[in-house]
Amino acid sequence: MASLKIISILLHLVLTSGVVSAAENPDLIIKQNNCKTKMSLACSREVFKSIFYTGAVTKKCCDELMVFGKVCHDAFVKKTLEDPLYKDLSKSTIAKKSIQKWNTCASVVDIAPSSSVSGVISPAKSPDLIIKENNCKTKMELPCAREVFTSIFKTGAVTKKCCGELKLLGKFCHDAFVKTTLEDPIYKNLSESAIAK
Repeated sequence: MASLKIISILLHLVLTSGVVSAAENPDLIIKQNNCKTKMSLACSREVFKSIFYTGAVTKKCCDELMVFGKVCHDAFVKKTLEDPLYKDLSKSTIAKKSIQKWNTCASVVDIAPSSSVSGVISPAKSPDLIIKENNCKTKMELPCAREVFTSIFKTGAVTKKCCGELKLLGKFCHDAFVKTTLEDPIYKNLSESAIAK
């Protein structure tokens, strides 16, 4: 019964998910993902300068960049490159710098659940709202979603590939999915503190 429920949830995720491609309109991606609300102006400027000019990104802004998400990050870089002010820049150089900044931030940000159970399991907003607002269902492929789910709620390890997808998913989406799962009657007997670890 539980495996049927899991399969139906994962199937729903796949059927409702979409993959963002570079060919898509960045304005549409930004609007669909509520990107403009996910990063402070100061950090937006800092990340922008580090990609299109020079400079580093602070840990605080790396944290915000990971919450911002790869989909929004890529859409803003693409949108900026479409601006006539930046037409003379090498798109391949900017793409490399963008990937480098993303990877650097992903490596310095502690995306693992915090030691505080309440901070991990109880997001301020409803988990369904977080999942919807952040388009969480579009950020991880089904095999990796299944692998991460199994490692949390049963047993097993997460491959490097799926760890990468988990980073792209982001902590807010991850925590919202965990909370939603824990609200399901099938998992009511699980210890929230054990899951948060």
